[in-house]
Amino acid sequence: MTTLALVGAFAVTGCGSSNDSGPGNDAAGATQGSTPQGGEQTSTDASGTQPQTGDSPSGEAQSGASTTPDADHSADVYELTETYTDPAKLFTVKYPKSWKVQKDNGYLELTSPDGKVQGKVASTKVRPPKGDWFTRPTHPLIGEETGLSKQVGTQVFTYSTYVPAPPHSERSDSILWGLTESGNQGIVSLPGGDKRDELWAEFYYAPVNKGQRPLSQSQGVKLVNQINETDEAGTVDAILKSIRAVD
Repeated sequence: MTTLALVGAFAVTGCGSSNDSGPGNDAAGATQGSTPQGGEQTSTDASGTQPQTGDSPSGEAQSGASTTPDADHSADVYELTETYTDPAKLFTVKYPKSWKVQKDNGYLELTSPDGKVQGKVASTKVRPPKGDWFTRPTHPLIGEETGLSKQVGTQVFTYSTYVPAPPHSERSDSILWGLTESGNQGIVSLPGGDKRDELWAEFYYAPVNKGQRPLSQSQGVKLVNQINETDEAGTVDAILKSIRAVD
């Protein structure tokens, strides 16, 4: 909806499927808590070396190219002209006018113009993150810190990861992007609320690696880095970085 050896100017962020029947959600529900084929327990970059870990969530790999949140102008670059406000008044998110939007179910669903990316942004107060509605990222590639950090009092990063399709499924693998708080994969605690008032965001890019066996960890990293060079990845990155808690 975060990252190993990110390529170019794109921070790791996500790819999407917003509908329950979509490929991203099928992959999400079936791979929650799983690892890419090969069973590696730490992420590696495209060169095969293990990146350094620091204060990133649960010791996941972290890109060396983090930027200061205040210096990010990606919302302007990607023309995020529309603003969505969570019905519980917990957060806002910006998105391009050209993207298809559904926001009548208490959460935001977005689809890119070409349909390659689908995503969801919601608070746990409105939609509990369970089943195929939430994927705790496995070995996420930690990207850049976002402006949410100052609001929630802890570091919040973008991330990306490779998600293999469920075994014996006709669905394809996907790339997942989102936001994560230090030490809490895929979830960000919002200020002023109770434990139920948290934020989660997931964007899927699919199909990838269609009809093939799940990739190894290093192959998955290479694929993520390739997808992160696309305009779709840059737009999702900008959307994720635009998310702010309501003051």
